[in-house]
Amino acid sequence: MKLQARDIMGGLTNKNHILHEISPKESELLKKTLLEMMEDIHLVCIDNNIGYSLHGGTILGAIRHQGFIPWDDDLDIAMLRRDWEKFKSIFEEKLGEKYVLEAPNYGNKDTKTYFGKIYKKGTTLIELQDINAPFNKGIYIDIFIVENVSDNKIIKHFDAIISDCWKAITTCQIYYRYPNDLFSEYMHTTISSNIYFKIRKFIGFCFSFISHKKLVSLYDHFISRHPDTTKYITVPTGRAFYTGEILPRETWNPLKLMKFEDYNFYGQADPKAYCLKHYGPTYMELPPIDKRERHFCVKLDFNMEMR
Repeated sequence: MKLQARDIMGGLTNKNHILHEISPKESELLKKTLLEMMEDIHLVCIDNNIGYSLHGGTILGAIRHQGFIPWDDDLDIAMLRRDWEKFKSIFEEKLGEKYVLEAPNYGNKDTKTYFGKIYKKGTTLIELQDINAPFNKGIYIDIFIVENVSDNKIIKHFDAIISDCWKAITTCQIYYRYPNDLFSEYMHTTISSNIYFKIRKFIGFCFSFISHKKLVSLYDHFISRHPDTTKYITVPTGRAFYTGEILPRETWNPLKLMKFEDYNFYGQADPKAYCLKHYGPTYMELPPIDKRERHFCVKLDFNMEMR
């Protein structure tokens, strides 16, 4: 499914007028908007003694390109749980005029994911799977929460299984609750993706007796229960799942400034250890063109009048 995603999405783009691939001009403006957002977040974090690090492909881009990966146009950061809780407590006062925060156990609205998303007010970014979903739809920065891993091997194994299953269930709920024809067409393109999609929707139906908001809230409480004195940390909501994201605590602090485009943003103490684990020993090498991501959306509006 993942190997064919680029071709499938491209085929859907050619077949209808709703979905389109983000153009180079749009990509550059999107990157500019994300950098402006990140500068605001960076300054608030400095003023309020809140630690954060560039994360995922963003920190890989900082190491390999001193900025965005050229064919990428999103921006991710991560925070230790204690910094994240502090950030939530001051968000509305410090950033609420320009941005909206969507996160578990924050405000009264449901949240799309198990981590934080900061949306720029007045902008629009609608992705394929979110056409009918009730969540915010604007240009965003993801904030992944770095959790503490139990030193007990049995509890750590238990947490990993529960975390990965729990996340899958909440995603399945979204598939079931907010279907749309275009996403269904995308998921029905191959036999394997069709089976996968039907199983996901069935799981979502089986757990439809509990609200999505409640599931995400309970997950957030469950995953954050360990103290910050343990030897290891993880980002359970990361792409590599709970176990694949585990790193020694000393790889995080002390944070250090890294060049990112024309800015200096914080990265974790040992970003190379992170990249080595997540992208392998060849992380400094450029992937072949046919393996590079292409980005598609339903609607992208920068609301230039507000800039």
